[in-house]
Amino acid sequence: MQTPDTLAPEAAPEIVASPELLVNAMRRDTVPDKNLDMIRNILFGEQLRDLERKNASLERFVRVSINALAEDTQRKLDALQNDLRLVKDLLIEEAKARREEHQGARHRLEKNERFLDELAKRMTTEVTKLDQQLEASHKDLIRQLHETAEQLRHEKADRKAVAAILNGMAKQLFDVEKVEAL
Repeated sequence: MQTPDTLAPEAAPEIVASPELLVNAMRRDTVPDKNLDMIRNILFGEQLRDLERKNASLERFVRVSINALAEDTQRKLDALQNDLRLVKDLLIEEAKARREEHQGARHRLEKNERFLDELAKRMTTEVTKLDQQLEASHKDLIRQLHETAEQLRHEKADRKAVAAILNGMAKQLFDVEKVEAL
């Protein structure tokens, strides 16, 4: 068996390698690796194990932190979604209430408009009737005045007769005012 110190220089590689040559080459390569691993273990073994422990601890810490962060984030997202749902429901209810209030106000406005239209028609009718009555009374009074004036002209009454007539009219008016005052 050859040791790493006594190895002979190798010949140029053949194009076709046989399985035996490959096994021998692997055996020669593993021997120096074992020695090298042992030297590494002696020199850096404790530091390497410390680093591996720290790395494992750090991995656990990162994993736990990520899980806690994920849970916290999920909890906050759930709370936010719940708040958004509540706000959405409140906005829907408020919009519905405003729509109903608007419809009620529109209904009341239409009702008031109909009432005002009806009242305006009634007032117009009453004003027309009063105008007609006033016009009739006015015409009647003018007619009476004309008749009285005509009578006076036909009778050619003297001033005393006119004074007596006017005095009588004044008494009648005075009596009518007394009656109306009672």
